Order: sequence, then C-alpha cells, then structure tokens
Amino acid sequence: MRTAPLVDWDAAQAAVAATAGRVSAMVRSVTHPDAPAVGTWTVAEVTVHLSHSLDAITAMAKGGGGLLDDVWGLANLTAALVASEEERDLGKLADRIAASARALLDVVGRAGGDEGRAWIVQGVEFNLSSLLCHALNELVVHGRDIALADGQKWTIPRSEAALVVDGFLVASLGGLGRAMVDQDKARGVTATYDIKVRGGGRASWRFDNGDLSVTPGPPTGRVDCHLSVDPEAFLLVAWGRLRQGGPIAKGQLLAWGRKPWLGLKLRSMVRNP
Repeated sequence: MRTAPLVDWDAAQAAVAATAGRVSAMVRSVTHPDAPAVGTWTVAEVTVHLSHSLDAITAMAKGGGGLLDDVWGLANLTAALVASEEERDLGKLADRIAASARALLDVVGRAGGDEGRAWIVQGVEFNLSSLLCHALNELVVHGRDIALADGQKWTIPRSEAALVVDGFLVASLGGLGRAMVDQDKARGVTATYDIKVRGGGRASWRFDNGDLSVTPGPPTGRVDCHLSVDPEAFLLVAWGRLRQGGPIAKGQLLAWGRKPWLGLKLRSMVRNP
C-alpha cells in the first residue's frame, strides 16, 4: 500500500543534503560520547543507529526494502544492530553519515522521477520523496537527541519539520494503518481529523473502531476535529520527545470544530514502534 505525499521533491533533496552536513559537523564536535541520550542509548550509540538508518534507507531506495513482516520487529532489529556495531569513533561515524546521505541523494538523483519503492515493512510502498523525508526525520530527530545530550543547541527549521510530517509521518501512518493504533485507547472511536501543518500540507486522519486511514489533502466528508499544528512541535510530540501540554499551552497545537476535545486524545491513540 502506498500513500503518496504532497511534498516538494527538490526541497526534500536539498533538506537532506543540508541537514546531513549539519549533523555530521555537530557529531564531530561532541565532547560527551558516553552521555545518556535516548532510552538506554548513549550519544555514541544514537550516532551508530543514525548511520545504520541512513544506510538502510539508501538500500530501500535501491530496491532492497521489505525486510520486516511487521513494524513491531523494528525495535529489536535496530537494538541488535547497534549492539553488534564495534565502531564508536564519532569522527568515523560522522564520515559514514555524510557518505550515506550522499549515496542516497545519488540514487534518488539517478531515478526517473518520484518512483515507488518497497519500504522496510512488507506490503508498504513509499515514493522516493518519502524515503528522503524518512532520512530527514532520522537526521533532525536524532540530531536533536545527540545535541541535547551533549549540551549543544539544536534547531529544526519549520520547513524541514513540515517535510517530515507531510512526507514521512503521513506516508508511514497511511501505509501501516491499523498496526499503528492503540486498540484500547481507540476502542469505540469513530472520528475524522483535518490536520493542517503550518507552513506545510494538510491531511485527513480517520479513526474507525481501531482502524486508521491517513490521506493527504483536505477531508471529503464531515470533520469532527480540526487541528492547526506547528510542525516541529507536532513531530516532537509524535516521537515522544515532548509532552503535548506545553505546545498546546503555547498555541502550537490548536484544536477546534464539532468535537475539539478529540485533539487531546489523538496522540494517545497512535503507537510508536
């Protein structure tokens, strides 16, 4: 199943090139490689994972997707890969990140257009632009993890966050559907969300008693809850890097419509792999 995103193909390529350079330079400046970063992983281990992720996305762009039959096998796979990786030199890992990003951009640049490719989960197909946005997601989110753990500043430009939300989150949730729904939290919920990304696109999210469909563009029927979201805040809440209370208080996540309270419930109904 493929959910075609509404993202700028050239902008996605430019964002990956720029952010890979920014992440590589930041990794080379890290002074606390053993600092705790995400979960049980240190800065060095998150950097290893980031390099593996970019290698995997490049392999998918070449046609080597469909490795997993279920998205819930991803965490065990990534943990095993990080544990088995002997390289911990951050300079060498930074070089690997930069080289993998260049390889991905080369593969995409030689393609005939925004073609479809098998994603890592069997049965889910991404456009190449969505693979670029997947790579951008890894770079901006894990770049932030590494920088904050090392005491460095990190920013996610609105344009890049919008590309990730529109091109990766929409594509992955649309492709995985029910597998991404917390069945207890979504039990009995039938609702349509109209989610507008500030500076980006728009998508319709439909929950129906445990099923989920995500479609780029405006909804065609009745909407229960409209959301206007700052893309960086939405992205960081989606990945569990921020609690939603702060962004809501700042107006970064704004809900209205027939059932505005559904805005508070959205995050709890979606699972993280």
